[in-house]
Amino acid sequence: MSVLTIRAHKRYALRMPSKLESEGRKPAPCLLIELSQHGARISNLGQRKFAVGESVALDTSCGRRLDGTIRWAHDGRAGIELGKSLHLPDLAELIDANRRETAVA
Repeated sequence: MSVLTIRAHKRYALRMPSKLESEGRKPAPCLLIELSQHGARISNLGQRKFAVGESVALDTSCGRRLDGTIRWAHDGRAGIELGKSLHLPDLAELIDANRRETAVA
């Protein structure tokens, strides 16, 4: 049986190499796989552990830095609540940058 989940903001699927930084720790390479105006989902964290509530910064391959807080983390993936919501033009810019990178690859 499937469950319908209604979300407040549209999510966009991406495949953007990034790095997740946390104070006092070496940056963790990761992959930004989903983005909305208020949050992000990342994967490919491997064995790196992040705690709920931990402040982080996500540095994307297109040069954008997104500050936020870990909302959940397990199995090499994590959800980040952005500290500052993205305006729609900024969100569109990130999506377009990802499409350009993917088209070149």
